[in-house]
Amino acid sequence: MMAWGERLVAPARFRRRAAFCILPRVMDMSRRTLALLAMAPAAASAQPAPASGWRFRVTRNGTDIGTHEVRVSEQGGHRVTRSEVLVTPRVLGVVVYRFEHRYTEVTDGWRFRSVESHLNRNGRIVEVSARVTPDGVLVQGPQGQGRLPANAAPLSWWDPSRLGGAVPIFGTTTGHIMDLRWSRRALPDGGFAIACTGEVEAECLFSRDGVWTGFSTVGDDGSRVIYQPFA
Repeated sequence: MMAWGERLVAPARFRRRAAFCILPRVMDMSRRTLALLAMAPAAASAQPAPASGWRFRVTRNGTDIGTHEVRVSEQGGHRVTRSEVLVTPRVLGVVVYRFEHRYTEVTDGWRFRSVESHLNRNGRIVEVSARVTPDGVLVQGPQGQGRLPANAAPLSWWDPSRLGGAVPIFGTTTGHIMDLRWSRRALPDGGFAIACTGEVEAECLFSRDGVWTGFSTVGDDGSRVIYQPFA
């Protein structure tokens, strides 16, 4: 997720928005937006992923700029979720920026146990790992080792049970607890949307039974970044 969400190209400086969107002037996409690509209230419960997991095209103002694929499997009594975001915006057919975020999370059911995150932002590598211990969540990140509350969990957009302020959320590209404010709205088809503002500005869509169906965010330039499911 996205961050899921912390996220597109042309060398330039961007302000951070989450976990997998980034683009400077060539595409004028904020760093915070890309970070988002990489993230429901306490009453919502996550449902099993579709048999093939989730596969989305990442689009900006209607143009494809990358993909996000999430695969879920059961291994040794644990649920293992692997997320891979690849964003490679192009100008005249030439890749001007590369954003890769690979993320592996282990849960008991949907209860967080551990995570490993590897981010390549145009050649700059950031790695974060975290695991649940008897004394809380032990995190190893860019600033070294830290300890988070026992109920802290990473920002995984596909799991509505941890969104909406239900638990403390930490970024998988920083290892720090994030400052987020949440809201929820009903969708015409009976599903629901959960949005956040603060360090990340994004909205996740879910079906009536809590299955992740979409994601969107807004760049600093006002451009729309939207996930479109593969047919």
